[in-house]
Amino acid sequence: MQVFLRLVCAAYLVFLTMLLLAANPLGLVVGVDYGGMISPRLQACIPLAHLMSFCVLSMLTLAARWPIPRWALLVSLAAYGGTTEIAQSFLPPRCAEWTDWLQDIVGIAIGAVLCWAFGTVGGWLLGLSKTPSGEARTGPTDDWEVVHRVMSRSRAGEESWWG
Repeated sequence: MQVFLRLVCAAYLVFLTMLLLAANPLGLVVGVDYGGMISPRLQACIPLAHLMSFCVLSMLTLAARWPIPRWALLVSLAAYGGTTEIAQSFLPPRCAEWTDWLQDIVGIAIGAVLCWAFGTVGGWLLGLSKTPSGEARTGPTDDWEVVHRVMSRSRAGEESWWG
């Protein structure tokens, strides 16, 4: 499953890069040019395209459990967003915009929070709120500990979900 998630993550990253660097990203998605008619639903999503796409990228990247610290993945995604904005300034008719990069960062943060929340709920549903010896906990469970156990890596020496 982890290999599949990594392949999906890599494919999405390639697709997102094509969209971010294309002169007409809508043409890649729905096959229209800027003068063409766009459905009202798609038109409503355009202002938040960066936020939504980086939220999905963040969730896929964290779920794939790459063998580097989680904080480094999130910083790398933010740097990727900034780099693509800089690259857009050299590709007319695109232009670099600070608001797009800020949307990228907010999307990354939302994706990380959603991944943490899914890990917490998943740990609760899977009964991972037990002590390492297998005994049920008697008090409230620390959410970060549950997330750690749900998202932990299988190799020894890698203790934290974030690093």
